[in-house]
Amino acid sequence: MKIKTSILTILLITILTSCSSDELTTSKAESMAIECQGNKNLVKTTTSSYGVLEQWDKFKKKNTVFLESYKKLENEGLYNMGELQRIKGVLGMKERYEISLTPKAEKLLVSSKKDFKGGITGKFKICEYTFESVEEIHEVPAKNIANVKMKFIRINETPFFREAHEKMNPKEVFKQVTFKKTNDGWKLCN
Repeated sequence: MKIKTSILTILLITILTSCSSDELTTSKAESMAIECQGNKNLVKTTTSSYGVLEQWDKFKKKNTVFLESYKKLENEGLYNMGELQRIKGVLGMKERYEISLTPKAEKLLVSSKKDFKGGITGKFKICEYTFESVEEIHEVPAKNIANVKMKFIRINETPFFREAHEKMNPKEVFKQVTFKKTNDGWKLCN
């Protein structure tokens, strides 16, 4: 009987101390990360020009892919390309195109800037990153912090996302995030 009472007392003390522990657990870190992120994902962008675009004949041989990307985007329903106009300029002949956005592309436009010649440089959404999981936690008690390795995954790729963006925007990204321990517990957002 004494042994059973002793074991129960030890179990009770162990349970109470483990429940009141200020250790940053994986589930606690994940719930805080989800709470901080809310409905907002990290949006990645790329730039693309539209409006009035010109190419000098002189430089045509150097830049043979000038229109290829625009034709691909036109085929995907993002751009409308106007008729080719041949214009005489100071450096010889040049080609001029009027490229406009479709409603589909306008939904992906984050910002734009117009230049003095009628060209517009737009920033278009290519993908988003969202929190996936906590990979590891390293607490530093002396500084009241925890370094947490988090995994984010790429989602919602748009037609502006190309193979070239694959290297710069991998499917999974790992970030080191610092949690702070305060009198009120662990904090991430504030």
